[in-house]
Amino acid sequence: MRKTRVLLLLIVLTLNIYAECSNSNRFWANKLTHSRSLEQFFIDNYSCKDEFYKSLNRSQKIYFDTVLYPYGLTKRQYINRWLAIAYNDKSFFKKFNFFNNYFATHKDNITNYQLHCFQKQRGFREPTSKEIFYSELTKRGMLNDVSYLYPLIRWSYENSGVDMRLSAKRVEEGERYFGIKRGKIGNNTQFARYIAIFNQEFSQVATELSKNSRISKIDAYKLLVILTYLESRGNIFATSSTGAFGPLQLTMHYYMMYGEPNNPFNPKSSMIKLANKFIYYSRIGKSLDASVVAYKSGTLTKCQDEVNNSDVDCRYYNDFKGYMYGMEGLSSKSEISKYLTGKSYISKELDSLKRSRNPNGLKYYEPYQYAVLKRGVLKDRALDTLYMSGEFFKSLGKMKRSDIYSLQNRYGVNRVGVVSDKKVCY
Repeated sequence: MRKTRVLLLLIVLTLNIYAECSNSNRFWANKLTHSRSLEQFFIDNYSCKDEFYKSLNRSQKIYFDTVLYPYGLTKRQYINRWLAIAYNDKSFFKKFNFFNNYFATHKDNITNYQLHCFQKQRGFREPTSKEIFYSELTKRGMLNDVSYLYPLIRWSYENSGVDMRLSAKRVEEGERYFGIKRGKIGNNTQFARYIAIFNQEFSQVATELSKNSRISKIDAYKLLVILTYLESRGNIFATSSTGAFGPLQLTMHYYMMYGEPNNPFNPKSSMIKLANKFIYYSRIGKSLDASVVAYKSGTLTKCQDEVNNSDVDCRYYNDFKGYMYGMEGLSSKSEISKYLTGKSYISKELDSLKRSRNPNGLKYYEPYQYAVLKRGVLKDRALDTLYMSGEFFKSLGKMKRSDIYSLQNRYGVNRVGVVSDKKVCY
């Protein structure tokens, strides 16, 4: 009887701890240990965030503060932020499908010819009408599967052009879902936290960028850090009225059109999209400075003649050059952080946090293209490939861009051309 009373007392005490939010460090340490990830722990224990925060170690607190900056979020916004950080690209667009509103609005503007090209790419034996095809996608929960629908998304954009109303809608929904304050960037403390939390992501992308371009690893790292500083100061959920999102302020063109669609709030995929563009510029012989202004303005020649320095793009370019020059002799990440922010939180403990990480490298997010094989190159493997305009050419099928670079390195650019997948049926 006594054992039963003791057991009942323990149950009551446990229920009270859960109901009133425990102040026990041991209690929260145990829950953290048994959580699948930090993001899941933060989601599951929203109602006790004030209590569990006190029990977090320094690294966990830095992560918590970095993702939730700036504060004042509703429960829904708080949870959505952690979901956005934890989700892969496919899950992100399925959960937050308003980011795919361009396709949802303009999918019927895709021509039947484009639809049948897509279906042929996907192995359909016979063409299927839009009505039947989209109905079947809806039944299967695939209407927002951006990886599967990637060519159709691009073609809908090609057919319909830019739609600023849809861009504005993405911004409005983004503010509502994630508690975004439009135009709000981070401060120096936030940015020091950000580059410390995502130290591994910065290092991994910088290493690949350096390997595939003409800049050193430390300069590649500085490039990524400086542009993130200029774009958002490490505010992961930054947005602009023009429809740019995330730490590198990617537009729809970048996160949906330029290579495999990516979650715009994911720090690593955002850096990769940027890095792949710089590798392309390096490949065609453009300098780092020219690449920076092209990333900002869309042209490789602007601001190069030192005129129009009051222009917003040129101010951005000159700020970049100033930071690169100021950090010329710096070779450690902590020194770079202190130069930009006055602080450094970089530590081994932050690198070992049990948080979600994007496993993809640069090649995963590269644009798809077709190699145009000329003068009998690889004739034993060459396939008949159809332009959207109706002519045929020889290729090896759809390829990642770096694979085409390898072919060009081997056979020469005069014998291996390149064409965008937007212009190719199959």
